[in-house]
Amino acid sequence: MSFLDSLLSLFGKKKPVTKTPAGFGNSNTRRFGGMGNNNTTTTAPGTVRKNRQVYETRKVEAPEWAQGLSKTDLIMEIGKHVQCRFVPKFEMKRIMSTNIGPDGNLIPEFDGIAASCGALQQTGLKVARQQGLTQAYRYVDEHMAYRACCATPAKCPFYQAATGDMDAVNKQRK
Repeated sequence: MSFLDSLLSLFGKKKPVTKTPAGFGNSNTRRFGGMGNNNTTTTAPGTVRKNRQVYETRKVEAPEWAQGLSKTDLIMEIGKHVQCRFVPKFEMKRIMSTNIGPDGNLIPEFDGIAASCGALQQTGLKVARQQGLTQAYRYVDEHMAYRACCATPAKCPFYQAATGDMDAVNKQRK
């Protein structure tokens, strides 16, 4: 805000513009003190990009072996059909956000079947940074199981990054 803008705002010609640092003063800041919310990053002035813990892929039609199964049975069946060598472990996850709803409770960020694997733990931050996020992914959703883990693991960005890193290390060893 320039000096001239502040003078014009005194006479009602222009509204004063107040700038707040990233994480301060916006509606997504942490309500219990601290420096700000770890779930938001500022990408450009005025825009806030949200970090996610779950890598959610586009919706894929469930394969025939998964048709009509309950969520608990689906978790067991996915484990039987996994073809990835990093062996993801699927389970029910409810991840709460730091946003407080109108009733005073935390709003769930993700509620469903999610998995974690070795490739995800190794390269979660690398894939998140490629997408412009600052916090590493910790889980993948059930649609990733249908797309990559059970069909062709080469479609998984975490698998690709992990095998690429392993190949680079093996080349340096030789």
